Amino acid sequence: MKIVVLMGGDSSEREVSLVSGDQVAKALTENGHEVIKIDPAATKAEQTELNQTDKHWIGIEYPDTAILPLHRGSLYTKNILIIKRLKVDAVFNALHGGKGENGIVQGMLDACEIPYSGSGRIASMIAMEKDMTKFFFESNQLPVPDGIVFTKNSKITDIPDNLGYPLIVKPNDQGSTIGLHVVEKESDLRSAIEDAFKFGSKLIIEEYIPGREITVAILGDRALSIVEIKPKHSLYDYECKYTGGMSSYEAPADIEPTLTKHIQEISLKAHHVLGCRGYSRVDLRLTEKGKPYLLEVNTNPGMTGTSLVPKSAKAENINFNDLLEQIIKNARCD
Repeated sequence: MKIVVLMGGDSSEREVSLVSGDQVAKALTENGHEVIKIDPAATKAEQTELNQTDKHWIGIEYPDTAILPLHRGSLYTKNILIIKRLKVDAVFNALHGGKGENGIVQGMLDACEIPYSGSGRIASMIAMEKDMTKFFFESNQLPVPDGIVFTKNSKITDIPDNLGYPLIVKPNDQGSTIGLHVVEKESDLRSAIEDAFKFGSKLIIEEYIPGREITVAILGDRALSIVEIKPKHSLYDYECKYTGGMSSYEAPADIEPTLTKHIQEISLKAHHVLGCRGYSRVDLRLTEKGKPYLLEVNTNPGMTGTSLVPKSAKAENINFNDLLEQIIKNARCD
């Protein structure tokens, strides 16, 4: 197959996406595919540097200009059109956050009738917006932490007293714990809110669920082994996620079989109620009493050396290259 790996982009998760994209491209090449790496926020010269060759553009009129546009986001349309002109069989979307995960790139690929990995534009948009995700979960009797949506017109007095402390403050549409704070006391709440607003105009403020950090990878129509994350920090933050040695992992997690099955069932249901397809990663907290709480669904989960979906697959005897092969064979567009 001729496959484009979309990577990089202009979101706050750009650097992680570049690492994911490199590892995906390497594995797909090892699987015998012709692979081209495309950064949707890059110019023609930058694409050539990314691929270390310009052979892909020979004979193709690249819709570029001599002057870089005012912002990187304006390059997305040009680069999606280039993918169409390359006449590829499929796109592996290794973009994280922003336009690559919120349905915008999915919609562009749909319009060009280019098959791509992962969820479609609507499921991607819903999963990125945490308030909408919680609405779908609650409407389907799935367990979520109590909380509220907080906007710039909201007041601290709008936060219900029953949420107590610690509180979680997080942007409504970011991943990788970017802008997320665990607020231990009321005196720290205002500064946490102000910082989180740097990443978006809408926040989620919810109760902190003490317990174990777990995640479930969904592949096709199957929930894979539960992975437990044991970060060196009190929170599984950006550093613990992407720095080797900052977290340890247990896959499969040491959870008794009946509870394991229940967690996998609600994770698969979470994937389905949002309309996800192909693969995803469902993040949860598990209390000491064995009650799971859904946090979010990641429609374009990381594919780096410390990423969780490959760890879950490995526990099922699915190696990284085979995992990617299963994902790309299910590529489609709406």
